[in-house]
Amino acid sequence: MRTLSVSNSRKQRGLAAVEATLILPLMLLLMLAIGEFGRALYQYATLTQALRGGALALDRMGSYVDNPQTRSDKENIIRNIIVYGNSQGTGSPVLPGLSKNDVIFSNVFEIPADSENYYSQVDLSYSWQPVFGSEFNTFVAGAISLDFPLNTSMTVRVK
Repeated sequence: MRTLSVSNSRKQRGLAAVEATLILPLMLLLMLAIGEFGRALYQYATLTQALRGGALALDRMGSYVDNPQTRSDKENIIRNIIVYGNSQGTGSPVLPGLSKNDVIFSNVFEIPADSENYYSQVDLSYSWQPVFGSEFNTFVAGAISLDFPLNTSMTVRVK
């Protein structure tokens, strides 16, 4: 009877090792996916916060509509605020790979017509990329791109 119990115990240990071998890679993949999703949300929140700061600065600058010559200078300052967090454009970007070319200003529009309420839309696009690489090789159907754009925009009333 004792030998039967020892044999059954060894089988259980072997079964537990097989189960752990099968489940552990899936659990690690799930943990990595949760971490990457959290990182994407964090970067989107950082992007939106940077755009809010730029929109607030655009709102407080004044005389954006009246003078088209200084408009490009002010847009350049706003791009610096959004990308670098300061008006001089010094330091590193708030997100790696973010550039001033990712900030797009729309034309100034007036709503309702002849009301002298002018608005401008500021769009920001950032190519998010996972930590572990930008593409997944399927070995059959080629590579699948893992990066995707994070887009945010804000409409600002300008003077």
